[in-house]
Amino acid sequence: MHILMADDHAVVRSGLCRIVGDAFPGATIGEVGSCKELREKVRETDWSVLVLDIALEDQNSLELVPELRELRPDMPIIVLSMYGERQFIVRALRAGVSGYLTKDRAPEELLQAIRSVLEGKRYLSETVAETLADHVALAGSGTEALHELLSPREYEVLLLLASARSASEIATQLHLSVKTVSTYRTRILEKMGMSSNAQLMRYALQRGLVR
Repeated sequence: MHILMADDHAVVRSGLCRIVGDAFPGATIGEVGSCKELREKVRETDWSVLVLDIALEDQNSLELVPELRELRPDMPIIVLSMYGERQFIVRALRAGVSGYLTKDRAPEELLQAIRSVLEGKRYLSETVAETLADHVALAGSGTEALHELLSPREYEVLLLLASARSASEIATQLHLSVKTVSTYRTRILEKMGMSSNAQLMRYALQRGLVR
């Protein structure tokens, strides 16, 4: 068995690798911290399962899932993320991941999730399942929120803009240039039909996307 852990925080990654290694003593545990490394590792080895953090240091990893699925169609992918918002969950599932749980549920649920996807099942933590159920109810009403139009990275930038973060702060946190953040902001405003950060902030607060 080969299990790959992808997380850009070395301490978190190391701790999870140790826990997974103890639970699966015969398994080979690999680890990466960037999308570049992830591509290389997936090409090199036929992994039994990939545990993937959304926010890797050089890219939003959800954008990479279709490529990973093409490289290894039979490799189950479990998203382990700090993001529990509907936007990320829905996009991850649409991209073809097999499981999704938030980091506040790890490591308690991670081993259970790994065992489930290895058996060919889908795994969603209880809180994620509840969030997804709410989304299905809203979708059934024919109502689509404006932020559903955004890409995963655009949505990530939206949340930070709505939290009153400056372009330079966002650039530092997401490992982007200020110019790239500005480009994302322009796209977000266009897609959502808005003209200012204040409008974005009001929208996010009304929708409960930020507090």
